[in-house]
Amino acid sequence: MPERNPVVIEDVLEVKDPTTPSLSPDGRRAVFVVAQVDEKKEKNISHLWLLDLESGETRQLTFTPARHMLPRWSPDGKWIAFIANRENEKEMHLYVMPADGGEARRITDKPIVRVVDFDWSPDGEHLVFAAKARRPDEPEEEEDILWRDVTRLIWKMDGEGWWDGRWVQVWRIPRQGGEPQQLTDADVDHMSPRWSPDGKWIAFISKRVPDPDKVFFADIFVIPADGGDERQLTTSLGPISHLTWSPDAARIAYIGKDLNRGYNSNMEIWTVSLDGGEPTSLTRGFDRSTEEALLSDGRMFPGNPGPRWLDNETIAFLCSDRGRTHVYTVTLGGDIRAITQGDFRVYTFDARPETSPLVVGWSSPTQPGELARLTLDGNLETLTAFNADFVATRALVTPEYFQVESPGGMTIDAWLLKPPDFDPSQQYPLIVYIHGGPHAAYGWSWFHEFQMLASAGYCLLYTNPRGSQSYGEAFNDAIRGNWGAPVQEDIEAAVDAVLARGFVDPELLGVAGGSFGGYMTTWIIGHSDRYKAAVSQRAVNSMINLAGNDDVGHYFCQWEAPGCPWDNWDWYIQHSPLTYVKEIHTPLLIIHSDQDHRCTIDQAEQLYRALRLLDREVEFVVFVGASHGLSRTGKPKQRVERLKRIQQWFDRHLKTQSPSSSD
Repeated sequence: MPERNPVVIEDVLEVKDPTTPSLSPDGRRAVFVVAQVDEKKEKNISHLWLLDLESGETRQLTFTPARHMLPRWSPDGKWIAFIANRENEKEMHLYVMPADGGEARRITDKPIVRVVDFDWSPDGEHLVFAAKARRPDEPEEEEDILWRDVTRLIWKMDGEGWWDGRWVQVWRIPRQGGEPQQLTDADVDHMSPRWSPDGKWIAFISKRVPDPDKVFFADIFVIPADGGDERQLTTSLGPISHLTWSPDAARIAYIGKDLNRGYNSNMEIWTVSLDGGEPTSLTRGFDRSTEEALLSDGRMFPGNPGPRWLDNETIAFLCSDRGRTHVYTVTLGGDIRAITQGDFRVYTFDARPETSPLVVGWSSPTQPGELARLTLDGNLETLTAFNADFVATRALVTPEYFQVESPGGMTIDAWLLKPPDFDPSQQYPLIVYIHGGPHAAYGWSWFHEFQMLASAGYCLLYTNPRGSQSYGEAFNDAIRGNWGAPVQEDIEAAVDAVLARGFVDPELLGVAGGSFGGYMTTWIIGHSDRYKAAVSQRAVNSMINLAGNDDVGHYFCQWEAPGCPWDNWDWYIQHSPLTYVKEIHTPLLIIHSDQDHRCTIDQAEQLYRALRLLDREVEFVVFVGASHGLSRTGKPKQRVERLKRIQQWFDRHLKTQSPSSSD
């Protein structure tokens, strides 16, 4: 039995992330991505691997240190196409390689600069893709930018930076490469191109309104595969994503919402007929959002592939329910069934019509991601072992799950991690972690940071307070217009329940969180002195700044607030943690990224300056060049440094004494 070592900060660089599998046409193999850290080059990379679903054998297909994404098989199973940035860190191009291995060939070139999605034609001779291209008036070489003309309402986007003046268009190209044919030209983005199984149509998502940045909805369009006039299939009900054609090419399934309960309506599985007619929700009575909502610090790439047709009547999809994510099926008649069950998270999957089994990626609090074979009767067999050595040699802790009754009348799920050498006769410091979103969720998912803090000697509490996803529309909508007080009530109820058990020192409590979790961290220490240290990360501290400076802040006015600031200045001031800065006496570490366009750095700067002027204990660290996703996608050294700063801060303020006897 190997020795079990504590989980340490540097382990964040050891865990691998197998994700986005794609089944071969015969269902016997899967190509997938493994995201990892290249420590020598100090960068995040990903490679393509091949998995035999019968033998479990895996084989690496790519070796160039770059990001390889979205692998997909040609219909005849002979080729694999994928997106990669092999030759330029900023440019993402389309590649094709032999399915059995061999040199990949780049098939997109000038003027294409960034491919974001693609699909194969049914005969395998062409690909359709969504991409940005250089404008005719652009210089060949990049020049220093001395000024920018801002013309869009969304002029920047987190993770991308300033809008470059290019729209994502739909293109078609032969498998061998060559001159791409542009199929769309409207001044708006076009996403998710999907070729119909009969080869006649290409579907995509777009917005056809005068100012598309102002609206939250999108629509599905189809265009003849050889080019021609577009036809609109949906009628602007709400947001739409993840298109997929039925095998008979009669319908398109997708994830969307019609805003029947505003922004906090559930995402649902919809279908729309190619022949026209009103879209139909297949999951309206389900009261769960048909998406993967659980958070983790182990996912470098999003894994949710959207729905998959199993036949012309049945669709498979992912859904988060009470802190778990599982594979479900729904029929055109609305019959819903869970395929997987248990205390774990399915974070990605793929399925093909008329083939079995499915392939899924799953994780748990003590298991970083691995890929597994799944049959429709629920049999799950793990086939990969990318993180087996890590799991076998680390002292990983299974969280203790419990529930508390919210002062708001709802039942709140909570999880408690204890140190690996936990002794119930001792008293320990406690760190309360608050998730972002706010409409996301913690749960039965892998979190390196949580295991690391437990190994460092902390009890760690995390909860799904009101507003969290995976509990239905009413729970999700419970904090609209009032983020702070209800969530604090739920969190404090869970803290009180842990303190009542006697092994946590009530004088050694810490609180931390990022994004909305950062908002709540700042809010709580402005309304309570029970915490002895806090870490507020990529936080919202001023609601006014969120509405004005966030990359999509104007949506916030419609989704979460009673109008925009000029409609209700008092509300924005009352619900901003910065308003209560004079009441903050808890030592605070502020962490932010200078290229965070979701919660811009002025959120942190204002809080830091105010606390300095008030002579409070505060430290501020800025991660240069990083975005809002620092903890998941930051440079390896930045991810390590962030964790060091957090642990050092809590060690300084919560480990003033060793764990003491509770007698």
